[in-house]
Amino acid sequence: MIVRQAKPAEFKHIYKQGYSEWAKGRSFEEYLKDNQKEEQNGIRYVLVNDEEQLIASLIMLEFRPNLFGIGSIVVDPAFRSRGLGKKLIEECLEKHSDAAFILYSEIEPSYYEQFGFRVLPNDLQQSSKGTCMIRAKEETYEKTLQAPLPGYF
Repeated sequence: MIVRQAKPAEFKHIYKQGYSEWAKGRSFEEYLKDNQKEEQNGIRYVLVNDEEQLIASLIMLEFRPNLFGIGSIVVDPAFRSRGLGKKLIEECLEKHSDAAFILYSEIEPSYYEQFGFRVLPNDLQQSSKGTCMIRAKEETYEKTLQAPLPGYF
């Protein structure tokens, strides 16, 4: 299994996987329009097997220097519960190990705690769609919170 940047030919498959998880009453075209906006500020990463089968994907967004967001994390249902999403997340976090990362968790936040994420205090939560979490070194945590954080993405 390897982690690499998604190829343009894989985007349709990535969007279909995401749509199956987050349609939220939208048509596929509406979902596609909403999610293609992220491509301007982000890079999609994929986890593929030796046959180049797409197993998992996520997008890493750069909001400002040393502040990244991770979102749209999806693992093919046939490959879940094998630690493959974890592998993808870990390798992507390593790409900018000194940076701070935020995400909005729509699952139990404790899953992301294994990667060093922590739930922001209630007064900093901005969305009912997901719990905002941050991963930052202790010396940069407070500094990261001084500037406004991006809303749900």
